[in-house]
Amino acid sequence: MAANYWTSTQRKHWTVTPEKLTEIRDDLEKQNTKILEQWPYPDRRLMFIFLRDRLLQLAKRLQFRQQCVATAMVYLQRYFLSFPMQNVNLYLLVATAFYLASKTEESPHHIRLVAAEARQSWPEFVPGDVSRLGEMEFCIISEMRSQLIIWHPYRSLIALKENQDLKLSNDELGLAWSIINDSFMTDLPLTTPPHLTAIIAMFLAVVFLPTAKTSGTLRPLSHDTLTNPDSGPFSSLGGSRNLPGPFQSSILGNLQMSNQMAAQNNSNTNANGKTPLNKQNDPSSQPLDKEKTIAAAKESEKMQNTIKFLVESGVDIERMIEGTQEMISLYDIWEQYNEKSVKDVVARCLKTRGLDS
Repeated sequence: MAANYWTSTQRKHWTVTPEKLTEIRDDLEKQNTKILEQWPYPDRRLMFIFLRDRLLQLAKRLQFRQQCVATAMVYLQRYFLSFPMQNVNLYLLVATAFYLASKTEESPHHIRLVAAEARQSWPEFVPGDVSRLGEMEFCIISEMRSQLIIWHPYRSLIALKENQDLKLSNDELGLAWSIINDSFMTDLPLTTPPHLTAIIAMFLAVVFLPTAKTSGTLRPLSHDTLTNPDSGPFSSLGGSRNLPGPFQSSILGNLQMSNQMAAQNNSNTNANGKTPLNKQNDPSSQPLDKEKTIAAAKESEKMQNTIKFLVESGVDIERMIEGTQEMISLYDIWEQYNEKSVKDVVARCLKTRGLDS
């Protein structure tokens, strides 16, 4: 087992550029053109929302560590680099990914128990023969070349909370945690290092927090979750209906500013040798009451601290912008998600192709 992400098989073999990922998927589509055209599935992100919900449905019936769901999602992401979704019984695959992830995350369940719970949850699609789950487990392990250890962004997020310059609140940490959970339905687990995913989630949470407090989206983390990343609920934001209207333009604007400042970091410095932050608007131009003025000042200070951190940390701002756009796109398309329609499409494919037995 690698001591850190940088020497892990995840970085060496399972983290690729977005361009390379597109190339891999294009090749897979070319090899399975007829099948994909005959049984078209909805957008990949909608399918992963569906698969995540099936994982949670199964997990609720069994005791599990939070990271079991996250690890299972990564296993599914990797598996679908080699096989189209239409070629496999998704319900059996979900049950197997959960079973394998529970062992990897040291929260194992007996194979008969997992198979029985999956059979009870989806009797139409999960065979009673336990050996089928064992065969699927072997298939997943083989496709991943036994490289099962997954490095997640949660611990990096807790490390950001401990950064005194950022001054992250528990509320911001809770929002960022939910955003990380949602990131497993995007390409970020395959294209982005865990620490950068954590930074993306942190940045989104800082921008989003003021609206989250008023919209009821806020999900504070318990003390156990703050001290143990494996505990706590697998919470989610669940779509753009929970995001403020100017969310995208505000976020990308601040990231572009961070990128410009990072590019000028060595050439434009003030008298103290520090990169100057963007100038404040004159507060006297738009008089506000005392409470609003204090709140605006705090938000401005928080954003200043965050941008300063991004500039001085040397993170890949361009990749961060891409990852942020990917998260925003997920929340946008989430509004199109209809569980019943996805269920019907999957059921039709499984039964027609004889994958349900």
